[in-house]
Amino acid sequence: MAGLLRIGLIGTVLVAIIVSGIACAGDEDISSIKFGVLPVVDTLPLLVADDEGFFEQENIDIEIIPFNSALERDAALQAGEINGYFADPLSAILMIDTDVDISMITVAYRANPEDRMFAIVASPESGFTELSQLKGVEVGISSATIIEYLLDNILAEHGFGEDDVKKLEVKQIPIRLQMLLSSEIEAALLPEPLVTLAESEGAKVLTDDRTLDTTLTILALDNSIMNDNRSLKERFLRAYGTAVDAINENPDGYRELLVANTRIPPEIEDEYVIPSFPLPDVPPEKDLAEVQDWLVQNGLIQEAIPYEEVVALSSSSSH
Repeated sequence: MAGLLRIGLIGTVLVAIIVSGIACAGDEDISSIKFGVLPVVDTLPLLVADDEGFFEQENIDIEIIPFNSALERDAALQAGEINGYFADPLSAILMIDTDVDISMITVAYRANPEDRMFAIVASPESGFTELSQLKGVEVGISSATIIEYLLDNILAEHGFGEDDVKKLEVKQIPIRLQMLLSSEIEAALLPEPLVTLAESEGAKVLTDDRTLDTTLTILALDNSIMNDNRSLKERFLRAYGTAVDAINENPDGYRELLVANTRIPPEIEDEYVIPSFPLPDVPPEKDLAEVQDWLVQNGLIQEAIPYEEVVALSSSSSH
């Protein structure tokens, strides 16, 4: 009888421990994040994860802070006003190179054969129909950015030499689009949805990024916040991945949210095709090596930074 009581007591204690463990997991401290974004299409999974409460389900209190320009977003990151951000890999590596303590945690969007995100577009009055006609022509871009990086890659893929086009600095994308449509410039590299808008106004897409296979945008978090909470990255990516699945299953269900938070021109907000998004995964080492080679060649960084110092490969990361 005593033996049975002892077994019963042990069983009761084990149940209490298990229940206590479950309760503790459910009561995990809420992680607070201020996350900087730009008003662009590939932030949609972040917006959905916030709007649908997926972050909240993972005990993450996220404040998504929109910035009108990458310059403003980067300044906020450097000042410690945000501890995570949506960016492109060039921006993130440049930040890390200046001792901003962040790591990339996932690809937000990558070039793929199905969805167009960037394109080289000819003005309506240029008469250009083939990419080869661009030789010797000025192409509107923003230098030392993902735009110039993509231009160089796309042109090289089509057999262009380094000096076959003239790069014209037009930093602000809306002005670049306006100059293209008014034929002040004959060509420009633009992102979606402005490529779709330009086409609707008579511009001609000469080629786009669908032939590339590279990371275009990423999400990054401050290493200190990940070190302070070892489960944060995992929980963040779980919420983000749930949002990706929801969008890919029913993209039009999130059109209203996209239009409200990004720069979808009213003329095309109903016809713009919402792309598919990749499930969470760190940028491949090959992609970041190519980016760093380009940054070194263009004098933007002195030497490449080791892969494990720019990507969060585990629950925590530190430089």
